[in-house]
Amino acid sequence: MRRLFCAICFLCPLCLLWIAVPAAQQQSAIDKGFADLWKADDVKGAEKAAEALVKAGVDFETAWARLKAGRSYGKERTGELSIRATAGAGLLIENTVEIPAEYTPDHPWALRVQLHGGVNRQSQQIGGGSLEEDSQSTGGSGRAPSLGRRRPPNRIAGESQIYVFPTGSAEAAWWHTNQVENILRVVDRVKRRYNVDESRIYLTGISDGGTGAYYMALKSPTVWSSFLPLNGSIKVLGNPSLQVDGELFTSNLVNRPFFIVNGGRDPLYPVEHVATHVEVFKRLGVDLDFRPQPNAGHDTSWWPSERGPFEQFVKQKARQAHPPRVSWETERTDRFNRADWLIIERLGPGTSDASFENLDIFDHRRPSGRVDIERKGNAFDAQSRGVREFTLLLSPDAIDFDRPVTVTINGKPAYQGVMKKDPAVLLKWAARDADRQRLYGAELRVQVP
Repeated sequence: MRRLFCAICFLCPLCLLWIAVPAAQQQSAIDKGFADLWKADDVKGAEKAAEALVKAGVDFETAWARLKAGRSYGKERTGELSIRATAGAGLLIENTVEIPAEYTPDHPWALRVQLHGGVNRQSQQIGGGSLEEDSQSTGGSGRAPSLGRRRPPNRIAGESQIYVFPTGSAEAAWWHTNQVENILRVVDRVKRRYNVDESRIYLTGISDGGTGAYYMALKSPTVWSSFLPLNGSIKVLGNPSLQVDGELFTSNLVNRPFFIVNGGRDPLYPVEHVATHVEVFKRLGVDLDFRPQPNAGHDTSWWPSERGPFEQFVKQKARQAHPPRVSWETERTDRFNRADWLIIERLGPGTSDASFENLDIFDHRRPSGRVDIERKGNAFDAQSRGVREFTLLLSPDAIDFDRPVTVTINGKPAYQGVMKKDPAVLLKWAARDADRQRLYGAELRVQVP
């Protein structure tokens, strides 16, 4: 904007007032943008507020400081809440959220998502108050049928924390995309309303729920700190009758730690069955604690003795906001293509592709791409197969923006340069992730040589 000043003095009161008005308007727009960002209860609303902040001209350091500080949490309802979410094809999924009576917003709280067993059993309507009700047209009825079942008793009660109990069914099993999206959406909503510790959001489940925990780790590990499958089996996911969505790659388990319990007398998934898979996990380098229960069946009779180690594992395995190593394999780039700060953008074979030892326990029908990458300071060293492009999300908490970033792929230089902090990138990912601990200052899209 061109500025015109009076002939008397460059800094006369009238000129200073003229300059101050736009500055005050900008500050007001920025304050409103952050207020809208904190009020948003979903990604769509947060992204709209982020776009308004960029348009208002907020600078990077201002946005960084306010995002790090996060929102101010007010007094919220405690007890049992219900979140009802659309699941596509005219279906609704019921989710129960339990907020402890002693919850206060003055410190972050751990969040446990617990998946029930018997996911293919007939569902039944459940009642209760609604934190959110999404309706969609279902023809003449005007109401979408609800996929719900009355939540079974919590057989593995734990410490005082926030609990989320999704409802699974044959139409929305733990290994279906609509259920993964439901679980992640519920966690996101809770994070935007309650003071959740982003480093201690973990997933556990019993029987089918334990198998579902494996599936989430294989497809979408980014939000989670750890996975604790109980009486489940990863190999079940290879059963065609389950109609599991997408390809599965065992090497993706290396991104998070596992606490695994199985019974020696379990008629479905005995210890000797699961142990063969655990050996593959170890060869891949998965961080795990395998806790076989020789005298247990398909039950949780062992919980009194394992509760302590279970809770200790959760506390010791807090999520790293910016882990130095990431490995990810995917057969598609429209979803399930991100692990932490790595996003696979385009697939396709290359003449310089790396080779990886084949330790997968699953068969594959479609070509895939994999990237294993390690960060040391500002240097990124990647091994890649079947990937043409990927994006690195760079955080000031992980790299030095005053020094050049270098990327080497399969032994060949792919990028070298100084990255500029971008408030648009910062706000975009803050809106999507709702994560005070994980903020990004730049996106670096790299082509594989």
